[in-house]
Amino acid sequence: MKRSLILLLLLFITTVAFCKDKKKPKPFARSRWKETIRMKPDSSFVAFKDTLFISFRGKDTFSYHYMTGFVYTGAYIFNEDSILDFGTASFRVLLSKPAKLVLANDAGIYQFVPDSSDTVKAIFIPKDEKILPVTDIDQMIGHWTVYKKTSEDHNNVPDVGFQIRSAYITGASTDGKLGYLYGGNDADNDPSWYIKNFGSDQSLQCEGKKARFLKVIKCQNGEMILEEDGMKYFFKQFK
Repeated sequence: MKRSLILLLLLFITTVAFCKDKKKPKPFARSRWKETIRMKPDSSFVAFKDTLFISFRGKDTFSYHYMTGFVYTGAYIFNEDSILDFGTASFRVLLSKPAKLVLANDAGIYQFVPDSSDTVKAIFIPKDEKILPVTDIDQMIGHWTVYKKTSEDHNNVPDVGFQIRSAYITGASTDGKLGYLYGGNDADNDPSWYIKNFGSDQSLQCEGKKARFLKVIKCQNGEMILEEDGMKYFFKQFK
């Protein structure tokens, strides 16, 4: 009996010590990173043009995109095993220092340095700009990426999965779909909504995991603005 108690006590101490060592790491400080070196898992160097950019924001949120690609945004998870999970992609953090970040996954190893470039530069609407009506879905054709979001009610903001990340508007097609909307957690080949109709009141009727209607506020000069329940999404097209 005494020996059993001793064994249980030793097991308890070991478990506590293990849990203590596996503390959840602190979230990343606000920072922006640019990929400079890419390697295969065997550490051989790989030439690349689709540079990866990562931005860590407040409250465990992020954005990342490849050069001229879609901008993914949302909340990340960084666990005690050094796994950085963006939802649409995950990496193991090999090194994290103020001047260098090294990530890895099954495809390879990625080295980053602090980024001071303007890869997602905001577009500001001139005060005297005249907003023209959008009368046809064809005026909106193209790949659009959200660069800014605003909400009238900060206490009633939809979750990341429901917030729009990007839009691919095709115009009329044989399947009756006018385009697609991607939520914050959607993969590039799996949008959550498709655009069913463009109304005379400049509204997009969307079907998918939940029906939704978005008002088209603007679509001109390389910028599109959609609004839904007090939430505005500002889009631009990356060249």
